[in-house]
Amino acid sequence: MSADATAGAKRPSPFSRRNVVLLSLAGGLVSLLGVTRTWITVPPPNTGVQLSAVAVSGTEAASAVMALTVVGIACAVAVTISGPVARYIVAVVQALVGAAIVGFVVPVLADPATAASAKVGEAYGLANVDTTYTVSVWPWVSVVGGVLLVLGAVALALGSRGWRNGHRYERTSSGRAVVTEATMDDIDRWDAFTEGSDPTDGEDGIRGARFH
Repeated sequence: MSADATAGAKRPSPFSRRNVVLLSLAGGLVSLLGVTRTWITVPPPNTGVQLSAVAVSGTEAASAVMALTVVGIACAVAVTISGPVARYIVAVVQALVGAAIVGFVVPVLADPATAASAKVGEAYGLANVDTTYTVSVWPWVSVVGGVLLVLGAVALALGSRGWRNGHRYERTSSGRAVVTEATMDDIDRWDAFTEGSDPTDGEDGIRGARFH
């Protein structure tokens, strides 16, 4: 086999578990970043009374986006421990979550006055005031997060069938089964750390690794 062929065989797949998890997690975190910021700014109406501008956050303009974002992040985490069948369920849920985030943000962009009416009513006593509603870039950031979640779900559905299941073991000279550094991926190393084992400890593999 030529060197080029060998290099091509070792080239990591763009649909690897690590890449899918990172893409999905990025979508959730980007959406979270957007929804926690100010989406709409409403200057005070010209009434002759000194009033302050009203800042409407994403959680106030579209409260469902925050809950959906948390579910999206949970889906990204679930990918690391899901089995073959569960991965497809997670992919469906994550795709629906991403699409729903976009679906809740679009009406805010289309009609910011309605989205801000509750907060404006508390501040000015009127649900709608004759002023300019300024929409920031942050709703679009949440839209990007929703799209990334959908893309992560698609990558999960398409790429997870090639993922290996469980952990690979090798036998030492004593016949003990161990997980070696060479056979571990990033998720395996994380699992080892969370279970109290050091994946770099030992010349012949993981000492005391508690994999089942």
